[in-house]
Amino acid sequence: MPHRAATREFLGVRHRAHIKGLIFVFALCVLGALAIYIWGQLHAKAEQSKSQAMLLARVLEEQTARTFETSELALSSLALSPAIVDHDASVQERQASLAQVVSQIPFIRAMALLDQRGKVLATTQPGDRGVTVPIESLFTEKIREPKPGEARLGKLIQGRNLSALSASKDQSPRGVSFLPHVLSFLQEDGSTAYLVALINPDAVANFYQATLESLSYEALLVTYEGQPLASTNKGAAVQQSEALQTPIFKQMLLNGERGSYIGKGMLGEHEIVSFRTVRHWPLVLLVEEPYSAVVQRWKDDAFIFFVAGLALLFLVIGLGYSVRKTRKLQSAAHKEMDRAQAKLARSEQELAVLMRSVQELIFRTDKDGRLTFVNARWEMLTGQSSKQALGLRLEKMVEAQFRPQVKVLLDAKSQRSLRTCQAQFALPNEREILCDIAVVPLTKQGEIIGFAGSAVDVTARWKAQQDLQTQLAFQHLLFESTPLPLLVTDEAHRITLANKAWEEFSGSNSLQVMGSNLQDICASEDATKQLRTNDIVLASGQRTVLDTKVIHADGTYRDMQITKTAIKDVRGRPTGVLSIFVDVTEFRIAELATREARDAAEEAFRVKSEFVANMSHELRTPLQSIIGFSELGQLRSRATPKLGEMFYDIHAAGQRMLALVNDLLDVAKLESPVGSIHTEKVDLRGLIRPVARELEPLLHQKQIDLRLRLEDAPLIAKADPVRFQQVIRNMLANAIKFSPPHGRIDVEGHFDGQGNICVDFLDQGPGVPTQELDKIFQPFVQSSKTKDGSGGTGLGLAICRKIIDAMDGTITAANRPDGGAVFRITLPTRSAQETQPGELL
Repeated sequence: MPHRAATREFLGVRHRAHIKGLIFVFALCVLGALAIYIWGQLHAKAEQSKSQAMLLARVLEEQTARTFETSELALSSLALSPAIVDHDASVQERQASLAQVVSQIPFIRAMALLDQRGKVLATTQPGDRGVTVPIESLFTEKIREPKPGEARLGKLIQGRNLSALSASKDQSPRGVSFLPHVLSFLQEDGSTAYLVALINPDAVANFYQATLESLSYEALLVTYEGQPLASTNKGAAVQQSEALQTPIFKQMLLNGERGSYIGKGMLGEHEIVSFRTVRHWPLVLLVEEPYSAVVQRWKDDAFIFFVAGLALLFLVIGLGYSVRKTRKLQSAAHKEMDRAQAKLARSEQELAVLMRSVQELIFRTDKDGRLTFVNARWEMLTGQSSKQALGLRLEKMVEAQFRPQVKVLLDAKSQRSLRTCQAQFALPNEREILCDIAVVPLTKQGEIIGFAGSAVDVTARWKAQQDLQTQLAFQHLLFESTPLPLLVTDEAHRITLANKAWEEFSGSNSLQVMGSNLQDICASEDATKQLRTNDIVLASGQRTVLDTKVIHADGTYRDMQITKTAIKDVRGRPTGVLSIFVDVTEFRIAELATREARDAAEEAFRVKSEFVANMSHELRTPLQSIIGFSELGQLRSRATPKLGEMFYDIHAAGQRMLALVNDLLDVAKLESPVGSIHTEKVDLRGLIRPVARELEPLLHQKQIDLRLRLEDAPLIAKADPVRFQQVIRNMLANAIKFSPPHGRIDVEGHFDGQGNICVDFLDQGPGVPTQELDKIFQPFVQSSKTKDGSGGTGLGLAICRKIIDAMDGTITAANRPDGGAVFRITLPTRSAQETQPGELL
C-alpha cells in the first residue's frame, strides 16, 4: 500500500509535472506563435500601408493631372476667344471673359492677360491691372518661356496676385501663394501675348485632404527640382534641399515614373513613401506615412492579440471559441464605429472645404440678428478675421436706408421660410457693396433660434447696369439731337429707327414708317441706289458714301451725301445699316458759282496779260526811234549847247520810258503761262561777283563801300543763271539807289540751320515801314519812304519775287536795328536734274 501510494504519488507528481510541462509547452507555443504572428503583422501592416499609399498616389495623381489639364483647356479656350485675341477689344470684354472662367473653375484664384512685355492688360484682380510683370520671373532657370501655342507651369510664387512680383516680400500675405499656368499665343495683329492662370495650391491641397480624410497619410506635390507646391502637412514647411536628398530624387526618378519604399522621406527620416510622376507635367506626387504610425497601429493590434493570447492561455481551449467569437464581435463593432467616425469626419471636412471655397458670404445669426458665424469670404471682403465679425448686428452693418428691409428680414415673429432683400453694406475697410441677401430661419421645437443666410455681391452688375442705362440715354439723346437726318435699317432693308431731323427732312412720322421697307418711302431711282449700297455695306462691313438726289418734304429734290455704316453684333456680323444724310445742295450751288467766277477771272487775267504784252511791244518800236534820233541829235548839236541839252533830256526821258516798258513786258512774261526758266546746278558765288563788278561805276559815283562776304565753301544751288543775275542786279541797284553817299552795302552768302543757301543784302538806307515789308513785293507798290521820286516803277521787287518763287526759293525783307534794310534770298540745296524747265506762274 505504501508502495502503491508512493507510486500513485509518484505518478501523480509525474502527471502533474507532465501537465505542468504540457501547460508550459502550450504556453510557450502560444506565446511563440503569438510573437511570430504579431511580428508578421508588423511586416504585413507595412506592406499594406505601402499598397494603400500606392493606391492613394495613383488617385491623387489622376486628379492632379485632370486639374492642370482643365486649366490648360480653359487657357486654350480663352486664347481662341475674340475678346482676348482681338487687339482692339475693350478691357471690360476681356475681364468678363476671364471672370467667367474663374467663376467656373474653383481651383483657379485669378486669371490675367499680359502683352509681350509683361504688362497686365486685363485681370480678374483689380489691383493687378497696369502692372508690368517680367515673363521670365514666372519661371525657374530650368523652365524656359512657352512658345506661341504652348502652355507651361511656372514656379511657386508667394503672394495672392501678380502684384506680389513687384511688391516686397514683407507685403505678401504669409502662407499665401499661387502657381502660374502660362499660355503663349498670337493676337490678331501678330503680337505675342500671355494668358496666366493663378492656380491656388491650397485648393489642390484641400482635395488631397478630402481624399485622405482621417488617415495618417500626408500628400505632397513637388517639382522635378524638389520645390514643394502643395501639401496637406500643416507642420514645418518642406525644404527643397531636404527633398533632393531623398532616394526619389537621387535615384528612383531616373529608373521609373512610380515607386514605393521605406526610408527617408520629405517629412521624416523613416517614412513609408509612395510616389508617381504626374503625366504630361514635370511634377511628382508623393504620399507618405510615418513608419511610427504603422508601428503604433501594430502595437495597438499586438496588445489586443497579446491579451487574446493570455486569455486563451488562462481560459484554455474551452474558452477559445467564445474568445474568438467575442473578438469577431469586437472587430465588427470597431469597424462599424470606424466607418461611422470616418463618415462623420469626411462630412465635416467636405463642409469645411465647401465653406472655404464658396465665393458667397455665408453667415449665421442668433434670433436678435447678431453674427455667430461667417465664412472665409468675410476676410476677403474686409481684410479682417472672421472672429472680429462675431457679435456684430447685421442690421447695423448696412446703410441706413436699407435697415428697415433687413429688420423685416430678421423678424423672429414672421412665419416666412425663405426671405430675400437687397441692401448696401458699409464694410469696415470703408468699402460699400450692394448684395442680394437670402436667409432662412433656424428653429428648435417650433421656435426660431437664429438665421442662416448668404449675401451675393452684385455691385459690379449694378454699376454695369447703371452705366449701360446712362450710355443708352446719352446715345438716344445724341441720336435725337443731331441736326443731321439719321436712319437705321435692318438686313431686310426695313426701317427700325429714325431721328427727329429725318422726320423734318422727309415729312414722315417715324412711328408710321417703322417696319416699312426702304423702297416704299423713297423714289424708285433713289431707292434702287440706296438698296444696292446697303447690300454692299452689309456684305463688306465697310463704310460707303453715296451721292444722290433725295426728295424733300417740300417736294423739291436735294443733293444729298449719304454715309452708310454697318451696324454689327457682338460677333462682328453686320445686322443693319446706319445712314447719315448731309444736304450738300447749297455747297454744290456755291461750288458751281465759284468755278464759273474762277473761269471768268482767269479769262480776264489772260486778256489783261496779252494786252500788256502787246502794248509793251508796240510802245518799244517808237521809243527806239525817239532814243535813236535823240542820240543822233546829241552828236550833231555839240556846237550848240542849248540844243544838246534838249536832246539829252529827250534821250533820258526815252530811256526811262523804255525801262518802264521793259518792266511791264517782264511782268507780262512772268504772269503769262509761256514764260519759263531753266535751272541747273551752279555756284552762286560765280554769279554774284560779276554783277558786283558791273555796278562798280554806280558805287564810285556815290562813293559807297560794297563788301562781299561769301562762304569759302561752294554755294551750289539749282538756279537759272541769267534770271538769278537779274535778281542780284536789281537788289544791288536798289541798295545803291537808297543808300546815302559814303555809305556801306554788305552782301553775305552763307548756309542756314536747315542747309539752305541764304544771300543777304544789307544797306544803310531809309528802311521800309514794318506794315509795308510784304506789300513792297507786289506789282506797282513802292515804299512810302521812296515815293519822293527816288524810287522806280514798283515792278523790280515783284519781278524778283516771281523769279525766286519759280526756283522754289523765297525772298523776304526786314529792317536792321541800327537803320537800313536787309533783303534775304533763300534757295534750297536739294538734288535735281542738271536742267529742269519750270513755269513762271
